[in-house]
Amino acid sequence: MREFHEVRQDYHRLMREFIEVRQDYHRLMSDFHVVRQDYHRLMSEFHEVRQDYHRLMREFHEVRQDYHRL
Repeated sequence: MREFHEVRQDYHRLMREFIEVRQDYHRLMSDFHVVRQDYHRLMSEFHEVRQDYHRLMREFHEVRQDYHRL
């Protein structure tokens, strides 16, 4: 009977640990999803800013050439 009681206690302890670990896992997956979305949003913004930068540099170069021609 004592062995059954010990096994039962171990079972309940392990179930509690499993539930905690599972909750941590789901919380981390949720955090990861948010971070991943932020990453993609920032990469998209970076791409747009980079395109704007290159466009403006081309325009600046053209205007500078025109200025020196005058």
